Amino acid sequence: MAIAAMALNACGANPLQDPTMTLAQARKQIDSYQADILANLPIKPRSNSGSFSDLECGANDNGPHGREQTWRSATFEDLPLPGRAQAAAAFRTYLTGRGFQLASDSGGDIGWVKLKNPKDGFVAILDGAGDTSRTFSLEVISPCVWPNGTPSA
Repeated sequence: MAIAAMALNACGANPLQDPTMTLAQARKQIDSYQADILANLPIKPRSNSGSFSDLECGANDNGPHGREQTWRSATFEDLPLPGRAQAAAAFRTYLTGRGFQLASDSGGDIGWVKLKNPKDGFVAILDGAGDTSRTFSLEVISPCVWPNGTPSA
């Protein structure tokens, strides 16, 4: 894989420098995913985060600096464990039906489920499904994007 990447770089092609959606488009996609997910869960959140949280993509993602990720969360309050398990099952069923794939699942006591859409790189996480002492929340996270859609000069 590294040899293929070096060969592409030697020819002048670097997919990490390709245009992406803009940060505004990523936020719009997050809103759409979050609304769809919440509409298909058997529970409703106590609060939706009113703003997006943005963070520069780290060097550990092997990409160029200047790209950002954004995410938004919804928090559920006072939900008993059976309701959390039911929500986690509905979350997984709904998103896998829309083409998302399981990225990781903690199972066990904590109970979080992370699904990723392989077509656009967006991630949805339902966290705290197995532990009533933890906050139960839904997060939708964008892939790394150039804020204006193209690499800075």
